[in-house]
Amino acid sequence: MLKLTQTENQILCVTNFEDLVGTPFHGSTNVICWSRNLIGDFAEIVNQIDVHDNMVELHTDELLALQLSVQGQIARDILLNDLKCLEAQGASPTLNLIKCYEIDDSYPFFPTDVYSFHVDRAPIESDTILCTYYGETSEILPNAQGIQKVLIPEIRDELKKLHDGSE
Repeated sequence: MLKLTQTENQILCVTNFEDLVGTPFHGSTNVICWSRNLIGDFAEIVNQIDVHDNMVELHTDELLALQLSVQGQIARDILLNDLKCLEAQGASPTLNLIKCYEIDDSYPFFPTDVYSFHVDRAPIESDTILCTYYGETSEILPNAQGIQKVLIPEIRDELKKLHDGSE
């Protein structure tokens, strides 16, 4: 059963995987969200993975090798099932455990890293699916509620200084 909820024009919400991958974009929609309540202990998986760098890709065999409680096994089954569903759609999914992102301080007055609020605009449909299983999720902000930083006079002035006054 297709149950769609349209919020703030660009954001379309669905209730299952089939609708997530099968619903075409229409009108001004540029993101489709599948909000779900995940069960299981994803923290148990995270705590068993050694992350030496800021990010590590998790492979199926590594997940299967983990010794987990019943709740950890439920979480692992969800991860493995999601990967399987994406592969069945022809996707090449990767599962990453991200400890932290690099902070971009090249423009101290204008952060360009993923820690800052930023705009991902998809004028055409994309094959990118972002999912958070553990930790804080991404916030979705409709375009109409965002302000382009380049239009903020103080930031625009600083950018002009960096680029010899050029617009």
